[in-house]
Amino acid sequence: MKQSVMEGDSVTLNPDLTQIQKFNLIKWRFGDPVIAQTDGNDITYSNRIETSRDRLQLDQTGSLTIKNMRTKHSGLYKLQISHSTGTANMKFNVSVHESPSVIAGAEAEMKSMSVKEGVPVTLYVPQIQGDELIVWRFGDEGKLIAKHDLEAKSSPLYYDERFRDRLQLNDQTGSLTITNTRTTDSGEYKVKISSNKQILSQQYVVTISVPDSGYSGGAVAGIVIAGIVIVLLLVAAAAGVMYYLRRKISELQKQTLRVTEGDDVTIIPDPKIQRGDVIQWLFGDKDTLIAEIKGRTREMKTDKGPDERFRDRLKLDETTGSLTIKNTRIEDTGFCTLKIRRGRETLYNRFYVYIKVLIEETELKSCATFLVHLLGTKPDHL
Repeated sequence: MKQSVMEGDSVTLNPDLTQIQKFNLIKWRFGDPVIAQTDGNDITYSNRIETSRDRLQLDQTGSLTIKNMRTKHSGLYKLQISHSTGTANMKFNVSVHESPSVIAGAEAEMKSMSVKEGVPVTLYVPQIQGDELIVWRFGDEGKLIAKHDLEAKSSPLYYDERFRDRLQLNDQTGSLTITNTRTTDSGEYKVKISSNKQILSQQYVVTISVPDSGYSGGAVAGIVIAGIVIVLLLVAAAAGVMYYLRRKISELQKQTLRVTEGDDVTIIPDPKIQRGDVIQWLFGDKDTLIAEIKGRTREMKTDKGPDERFRDRLKLDETTGSLTIKNTRIEDTGFCTLKIRRGRETLYNRFYVYIKVLIEETELKSCATFLVHLLGTKPDHL
């Protein structure tokens, strides 16, 4: 009989019920040594490290459960059933596979965390005992990013190039630290902790936001314009730098919805919503609920948001689930998170909404005049 299981999971080997009636002794072997046995009253286990007592569970029916499996537990398991009339034997060929690079999402307790770009973030796990297999995954696809087998006393393994040299898996606690965080690190992180006693799952929704500049909207606009003019004046000497900046700005634009202050902005869900989906729109670092469509009833509700900043300015489309922010303001800049609950699956998508200041011509000329005094020269177009 063949059975397959993923590392960290459990497998139960069930004997033929017709063979175990009125047995005198049941013995389970892994290779040649006996790892567990019972006479129907007492159960004893082997002291082998590979199949320790904490990992094995033999019940009165002869079924053997092996918990917290590793690839080293692959192999042939043999069952010997002794009766007064003779002996019956069964064999189980068990294959233990390594954690796949991608796996479908599963239900787990969820926590939310928010930090500014560049600031490290640590995702903590429940207290560990020392025999756990810890597997960390990222994104809707559940892509494998880090793994640590505490029982093997080996070093943590890292898999995803996007986090190159930026992940630290603590071999004492199992916690995962992301250093030098980027906005592209925002998303869903899942950890599965498999031990001889239980399997735990934890889910984190991490939001990496752009740091506040500390200046008012008008000041920021002036600084931006000044920077642009300076770059234009120095473009001949800094062509390489400009190429790099254009590339980085292009990457940022793919993640950002830009709109001028006072205009409306509509955020369209991706993926498209389906009938029965529960739709929630969340705003800011604290993921404040600002709009919702409730499942099959399709009841819609919008909220004022933090500090009542969205009072009478939100519009929710029942058909598409899209959210419109009307008459935008500078303080509307930030992350809008779309949360879709679809059956047992939860999907997330994040949008960074950037509200630009409308610069009057007089302000532009003032910035230009300032630059003339600063640089001691006057560009031809002024």
